Amino acid sequence: MSAKVVDKEEKKDQIIRAAVQVFAKKGFAKTTIHDIAIAAAIGKGTVYEYFSNKEEIINQSFRYFMRAMELDFQEILIQKITGKEKLSHILEGFSQLINSETMDLVELMLEFWAEGIKTKNSKGILMEEMNKFYHSYREILADVIIEGMGDGSFKKNINPRSVASMIIGTLDGIFVQWILDKNSIDYQEMVRTVTFTVLNGIAVEKD
Repeated sequence: MSAKVVDKEEKKDQIIRAAVQVFAKKGFAKTTIHDIAIAAAIGKGTVYEYFSNKEEIINQSFRYFMRAMELDFQEILIQKITGKEKLSHILEGFSQLINSETMDLVELMLEFWAEGIKTKNSKGILMEEMNKFYHSYREILADVIIEGMGDGSFKKNINPRSVASMIIGTLDGIFVQWILDKNSIDYQEMVRTVTFTVLNGIAVEKD
């Protein structure tokens, strides 16, 4: 009988998926390598074959989290529509970010924020990954706003990257409020309100 060949990447992904679920339930601080091993149905020693410590697992978990929560706006960006219409569709995409498939993961974002701030003066790997994530979305929004300024749907006297940063900051604030009080905050409705307010604030008024 031949020995079973272990797919190392698959095993690593198995550990990360298990870790994400445990982190979502217990938080980073209370989760142990033993907890992750149990969730992954493997021995504790096997975890250490793939990861040197919990911090490394957290960093890898953020990448997994980002893939799971990633929004693909490419189809919107290539459409022959105005910048205003593109921004509206993109913000609508953000309103659909929280759904049945992502519900177990969304609260992890607060954990990542806290962990990133806590470790920013050490290796800073998590903070670097988070910066890449925010930079990517800021650039997408800024480029669409610049396009809207070019096609006449947005005002000329605005700073595209400042507006993009404001939008993301507002969405993050709504996200935090929703996590803290899901019964009172309608996330989708709040994002729609942000969309209406932003578009009316930067759009060129039609006669």
